[in-house]
Amino acid sequence: MGEPAIKQKPVISRFFEVRLQSVVTDVPLGFDLFLLVSGNPILFRKQKDVLTSQRLHSLLSHGGQRFLVLEEQRPLYIQSLKEMVNNPETSMEVKSRYIKESAFLHVNDLFEKESVAETVKGAEILVSEMVDFVSEDVSAVANLMQLSKHDYYTYNHCVDVAVYTISLAKQLYGADREKLIQAGLGGLLHDVGKRKIDTALINKQTKLSQEEWLEIKKHPEYGQAILIDVENVPQDSKRAVYEHHENYDGTGYPNKKRGDEVCELSKIVAIADVFDALTTERSYHKAISPSEALDMMFGMQPGKFDPDLFEAFNKKFDKKANLKLLSDFDPCQAGSITRIEKK
Repeated sequence: MGEPAIKQKPVISRFFEVRLQSVVTDVPLGFDLFLLVSGNPILFRKQKDVLTSQRLHSLLSHGGQRFLVLEEQRPLYIQSLKEMVNNPETSMEVKSRYIKESAFLHVNDLFEKESVAETVKGAEILVSEMVDFVSEDVSAVANLMQLSKHDYYTYNHCVDVAVYTISLAKQLYGADREKLIQAGLGGLLHDVGKRKIDTALINKQTKLSQEEWLEIKKHPEYGQAILIDVENVPQDSKRAVYEHHENYDGTGYPNKKRGDEVCELSKIVAIADVFDALTTERSYHKAISPSEALDMMFGMQPGKFDPDLFEAFNKKFDKKANLKLLSDFDPCQAGSITRIEKK
């Protein structure tokens, strides 16, 4: 008998996907671009070739959605995003899209790669760049985020929560960079415990059973366990991962902490978590506007959020939306959103 055949890794595993819109056009490419044709990656543009905006538009108009990039060229792709973000001629809308694409790749690694500790090192550098990008004007940030939504909800949500957390932290801490990076990491990592939960359960479109809901509610504890030995994550960021579902009045989980028993960063992440859950389309509800979300969150007071922190987050919005939530609304559970008839 001959030697057993060596099992080859699928060719597609050598690549990672990027959205068409995330590739810079009309300049020499820093990496090779592939298209998936009949299940096989086909070289579309070589490194140093130019992808014109017209050609990209044609791909989009014909239903194209993804390019493939060689895994070994990931740093080159990320570098191209950084260059666009740092270019003073790049509009804020475009910067928003590119910084979010870079963040998405880091969060994807947090959920998919075996070593969280190694991925967190790159995440810390990313958060530092996000600190420079994010404004303390929550309203402006919310508008930018709506322009750069990604398709994969859980990963996208972590990036959004990081952005909103940094925005509120800037209102509270000004230019204290250490505090802002702690805030961004807390937001980016807050749902990392969900990597231990079945994706089908996370994305379920109907209300969870009691057993399923109890499993979802374990994600803060799972997150704490994942990060416990990761040395370069600040303590307050770890606490935010563990405490972001605690409520100001002590009705939250996992430990029913209340008031100042909960770390301030955890309370900031809690606000950002609910705000993004409401303003993003989920498998179980449609997205609503930022002003509508703030109105609904105001209706959850007193009790769910720290009143002073919520006032700071809310100060940029003054429109009322005539909406209400179920009293037990949780961003991880399908909730009922009802529009109130105007009197």
